[in-house]
Amino acid sequence: MSDSYNDMNNEYLDDSDQSEYATSDWSTANDSIEIQRKFMHFIKMCDISSIKNLIESNYDLDLNCKNYQGMTGLNLAVQVDCEQMVDFLLSQPGLETGDALMYAIRENNYSIVVKLLDVLQAKNQEKAQLGYDNSVEFPSHLTPLMLAAQCGHYKIIELLLKRGHTIPTPHEPQCFCKEVCKSSTRLNNGLGATELKLSVFRALTDPTYISLTSKDPILTAFQLSNRLRKHGNVDHVFKSDYKSLDFQTRMFAVRMIGLCRSSTEVELVLTQQEGCNIFGSFPYHRLVMAVDLKQKEFVAHAYVQQTLETVWAGDWYAWRRYGLKLKCCLVFLRIFVLPLIVFLYIFMPYSKWTQHYMLPVNQMLNYLASYSVFLTVLTYENNFNKIKFTGDSLCWISKLILVLYVVSFTIRAVNHILVQGPKLYFSMPWNVYNCVQLIILITTLIYWWLLYTSTFARTTDHDSNNYVGKPIERKYWRSLDPVLVAEGLLAVATVMSYLQLMFLYQLNYTLGPMYVCLRKMITYFERFAVLHGVIILAFTAGLCRFYQYYGGMTRIDPVTRFEVKQDDAFVNTYSTLKVLFWGIFRMTSSTAGSVVIETVENDDDDDDCSNKELANNHYFTQAVGTLLYTMFEIVALVIMVNMLRGTMTNAFNRFSGNTYIEWVFGRTQVFLSFSVNTELPPPLNLIPSVFCIVATFLCLVKRLKAALIGIAHMISSKRFQMTPYTSKDFTFLMRKLVQRYFRDELSATHVRRRDPV
Repeated sequence: MSDSYNDMNNEYLDDSDQSEYATSDWSTANDSIEIQRKFMHFIKMCDISSIKNLIESNYDLDLNCKNYQGMTGLNLAVQVDCEQMVDFLLSQPGLETGDALMYAIRENNYSIVVKLLDVLQAKNQEKAQLGYDNSVEFPSHLTPLMLAAQCGHYKIIELLLKRGHTIPTPHEPQCFCKEVCKSSTRLNNGLGATELKLSVFRALTDPTYISLTSKDPILTAFQLSNRLRKHGNVDHVFKSDYKSLDFQTRMFAVRMIGLCRSSTEVELVLTQQEGCNIFGSFPYHRLVMAVDLKQKEFVAHAYVQQTLETVWAGDWYAWRRYGLKLKCCLVFLRIFVLPLIVFLYIFMPYSKWTQHYMLPVNQMLNYLASYSVFLTVLTYENNFNKIKFTGDSLCWISKLILVLYVVSFTIRAVNHILVQGPKLYFSMPWNVYNCVQLIILITTLIYWWLLYTSTFARTTDHDSNNYVGKPIERKYWRSLDPVLVAEGLLAVATVMSYLQLMFLYQLNYTLGPMYVCLRKMITYFERFAVLHGVIILAFTAGLCRFYQYYGGMTRIDPVTRFEVKQDDAFVNTYSTLKVLFWGIFRMTSSTAGSVVIETVENDDDDDDCSNKELANNHYFTQAVGTLLYTMFEIVALVIMVNMLRGTMTNAFNRFSGNTYIEWVFGRTQVFLSFSVNTELPPPLNLIPSVFCIVATFLCLVKRLKAALIGIAHMISSKRFQMTPYTSKDFTFLMRKLVQRYFRDELSATHVRRRDPV
């Protein structure tokens, strides 16, 4: 009994001792938390003496402790910009710097950044260039240089670059290399890799970083913009982020060209050939590159357009003052001047008059004059009298003229492809349109050749007394007779040839913006045409042979003897497509869904019914067909058409605010199409000049030498000139533009500010 009492007493004593120990630990923890609070408070107040006393009186104080926000004392000292406190903490043993460098970079504290870099590089130089894994504020992929670039801190970026920090450029979106792309996507499950890529691009596209790392900031901005556009087209989820960075990069290039203070500086920027693979005498290679990369704001800048118009008209100053009517009259007068231009081009290619007629504006007039003749001959050939035409009475003179034009147009297109490059040439929709037109014209020539061979063979048989008879009349020809096919293709080519004049509408200040809106509307209509096509295809698949059995049936009313014939709708695929298509325009019959069953005679032996006619009705079949056709009309006509109207109205209102830039960009494309090449218009471009003969001979002699590139420049131009600027001039200008940029960024008001519009 006493033993059990003693055991219980001992257990009671043990429990009391444990509670005393727990109370002691709890009080110790409270004291430690209070000390850490004082530690953080003294750092925030930048009280160095109190910090020293606190550390001396509490030797076990954790200098790497964190507050409720996850910030260490060193981070807090950096945030409050207490440099003396930072020096004191760095001198204490056992202190971990952590992500304090990132806080210092974000706060743009240059001196603290230098000290932290010295400490980190003394421990591990490679680790100093990486991010911090356990940071609450910053992601692990964010490096010091990336953060400095995203913040745009000039001095810190310059410091990190001098100490060997770099930002790796993301690979192309189509790259699937195992070393970087696949491994990064696999480790981060896709999202981390995308965030890393966006973070890198935010740093690379910063104007400060571009200015410090590139000798040609405008070229770098163009290249980054093109790369961002490619990544945005692949990564649709984050496309808005890429578009935002793309716009920021494009506007930086606009700011740089807007800081030029003279025409000489603008020309020096535009004449840089790096990044542009185009040959020819056109001096502004950087402008060609901007058009190729769709830098519309840069191209539409007032300084660029003023310089381009100077080259466009040259020394013909009166051209800018001519009205539209006078300019149109000059086109028709130029037809009679073309022989003189050809003479000068062949025998005096370097004369003053030849150089004048080789100006881009004169090339446009020459082209329009020659193209007017082409349209006249084409219209005459297309509207040739077909009543008396039988196949033998051919008008070969007009056909030979058209053959010359088609051959010369083809040579001109090939020359443009060689000079501009296939990528730049086919990036313009009008060039693709021109190629389609040429294909149709060439196909027409092929059928003309087949017609000529058959006519020649028939004439030969007539001369050799093997003539089979008179020519066959048109109504007996096969459906794919060469004459019929050629006439159909020629009609299409005639329409396309006249519509090609709209390409020059972009030169006019009134018609140009209207043409831009028309092009945008056509783009939206193409998208809706795809939706309409799917709807028509769906209903055609269900109705194409639904009424096939009733095709051609006729019902006769036994009383009125009125005949009702079955509609061709839904009998076969062609008729169904035709009915559904014209149903969009409300041009179909209301009886398209009706079922007509022909009347049959009664075969009953009853005399009273022997002469009666029976008319059956398939109500269910008719109900299904009518219901489906009604649904099509509601979806395609009521919903889709009204949706198209509303979308195009909203699109027009949205595009009207950006019409100027789009129009100026399109007008620049027209300028370049006549400025890059200095040749005679078709078909006069088939005539070789003295210059072409000499240049071709030199090319054949020296084609294996290093001077081949220079000869290619000479072949593609009759006005080959060396640029008067050197690379040193451009480098010096870029430095001045960068200085002006940062001066404008620091100043509250800009002395010279030029917007792209």
